[in-house]
Amino acid sequence: MEHQELEILLNKYIAGELTPAERARLAELAGQPQQEAALEEFVRRVMTAETYAGPDEPHVKEAILAYLDKKMVVHAPTRRLSFLQYAAAAAVVLLLAGGAWLWRSTKPAAPAGLAGQPTHDVAPGHEGAVLTLADGKQIVLDSSRNGSLARQGKTSVTKLSAGELTYKAENTATAEVMYNTLTTPRGRRTSVLLSDGTRVWLNAASFIRFPTVFTGKNRTVEVSGEAYFEVAKDAAMPFIVKTAGSVSQRPLEIQVLGTSFNITAYGDENEMSTTLVEGSVKVISGSDASLIHPGEQLVAKDNGRLQLNPRVDVQKALAWKEGIFLFRGDELTAIMKQLSRWYDIEVHFDGTVNDHYTGRISRQVNISQVLKMLQAAGGVSFSVQNKEVSVLPKTI
Repeated sequence: MEHQELEILLNKYIAGELTPAERARLAELAGQPQQEAALEEFVRRVMTAETYAGPDEPHVKEAILAYLDKKMVVHAPTRRLSFLQYAAAAAVVLLLAGGAWLWRSTKPAAPAGLAGQPTHDVAPGHEGAVLTLADGKQIVLDSSRNGSLARQGKTSVTKLSAGELTYKAENTATAEVMYNTLTTPRGRRTSVLLSDGTRVWLNAASFIRFPTVFTGKNRTVEVSGEAYFEVAKDAAMPFIVKTAGSVSQRPLEIQVLGTSFNITAYGDENEMSTTLVEGSVKVISGSDASLIHPGEQLVAKDNGRLQLNPRVDVQKALAWKEGIFLFRGDELTAIMKQLSRWYDIEVHFDGTVNDHYTGRISRQVNISQVLKMLQAAGGVSFSVQNKEVSVLPKTI
């Protein structure tokens, strides 16, 4: 009976039709020893077919083989699985389970048994933020009670049980316009439902400044850091997002009617980006302006010039919102900057690491687990003292 269930779930996996519950069930079944033969048969029959496009980069192959050499036992006289079979099995064991996996591009993964493992730990970030009201009063949402928090003119401010902040305006035509600011320190993230029905998620080290009620010809908010928007449609009142800008960045303006998109605009980065999920947006940088469509990204360099990325990795751009770190050949400096914001740590490089890393790691694990995976991928080791992380290059 379970063999039949496994077959059904595997076919739904190939078709991309798995629900979250089915994904968890498939991971459970695939990990059972009695399912090994059925899984191998599926790999041989389906995933080695000419229509299956398995990964073929050398470093991917090396990483999968290294992982399976440690994690999967092939009993004699069973033939050693071909690479495509390894890739398929690894996909089931790792990706479907939502597990963590990582390798670096330059060299094969290091063998098990790490030297100099981190001896201290830092917990991951969590839901929380600081709300600054129009009169300057601040409310720390991490410790505030659920329910009504404040009243801003004719707009009520409420904290829901899930931690989300909501704004509900009454008699908007005569309401006084007041401005609030929602700030996520490092190690925090949050979401807010604005008075027009637009929902915004804020990543760590970010802020959004917005009116408690929208009046006039447009709906304008200001952001810094990283935010994901699901904009409520209102053709008569376009939604405008302005980035704060910085010493090295020219402010951007993003104009939309109703759409979903991600903005990355950290003041300590040399570029800003707008990634569109659905709808359409117009991005303005000084005298430069461009329209983008779903699956596209506009990047603004430090000189304000807009550069189109027509086939952006949307999954990677939105990984933070889904609770994971997702790296695709990323430099270690960029990875550590993400970790510093989420774990609220200070990072020091004691040398240069030129390798690029690819992998998926949950944002809900302690920093030690992330650093151990990076160490296992090779080329680097770490030392942790309190909330300071030292990065030390090494060779294997």
